[in-house]
Amino acid sequence: MSFGENLQFYRAREGMTQEELAERLAVSRQSVSKWESNTSFPEMEKLMILCSLFHTDLDTLVRGDAQALCQEDTLGYDRHMNAFSNAVAGGVGLILLGIAAALGLYGLAGMPDTWCGAVILTAIAVAVAILVVAGMNHDRYVQQHPILPPIYTPAQRETYARRFPYLIALPIAAILIGVVWLILLASWAEAGGDRREAALVSGFLLDLALSVSVLVWAGMRMEKYEIENWNREHDPSPEAKARRKKIDRICGTIMLVATALFLAVGFGGMALANDYGSSIGWRWGWIVYPIAGVLCALVSHLLDDGDEAE
Repeated sequence: MSFGENLQFYRAREGMTQEELAERLAVSRQSVSKWESNTSFPEMEKLMILCSLFHTDLDTLVRGDAQALCQEDTLGYDRHMNAFSNAVAGGVGLILLGIAAALGLYGLAGMPDTWCGAVILTAIAVAVAILVVAGMNHDRYVQQHPILPPIYTPAQRETYARRFPYLIALPIAAILIGVVWLILLASWAEAGGDRREAALVSGFLLDLALSVSVLVWAGMRMEKYEIENWNREHDPSPEAKARRKKIDRICGTIMLVATALFLAVGFGGMALANDYGSSIGWRWGWIVYPIAGVLCALVSHLLDDGDEAE
């Protein structure tokens, strides 16, 4: 493909008009039109801006085949992200499935407590192994490919965008339905003793495990199509690295403070109540963690917005 064809392809992928691209480059629309028709050629400064704008390299933009490169996915990004999302969703779901299986075996088959604990620990161990391997593979891929070219067509992105609301709404509906039946059957289960209660909770956790797995999987698949977010998040420039380190330090401090508060509330509640068997602090102190998570997300958003404004 010629430079003009590559430029036209990249511009169309981003949904930009010639006027919008001309405004980004501080040139006239006629200049962009001439570039795309190969009747003139931009200066090197404009070429570098185009490379940055479309997340591509100079050789591909000037004389490569941008369309073939994007559609072929020579870096294996799609395959990697599919495997990563499957592993994370499966690992998260397996932990809940292990607890559901243990409670179900206790409630329906009368399995001893020690065996139930073994089932839960086995599920957690396998899930952790899956998540660790997936995380290490993902980190290695990020280091090898911090910047990616656009590989998805607008049609591909639109196809998944139409499915995404159903993949979010249906699991949420399933969780809410599970909560309703859990409440409705609570008295019936309580009347039948611990085993019936365990069987009821097992059924709810099974519903929760499947629903949460689908939500995690759908969210990660949606994020897969956001190549611009990937490039911004893993930008190898010194400024971006410094920003990420700053965010990590702040968020690490927030989580350490949250842990200190959780321990202080828990042990403090036990001391105040003079009851070292239980404490309201342990039952409610966990709320500091979601608050800390929200603060970390807010810090990341504010720092990213600040850098973009500059």
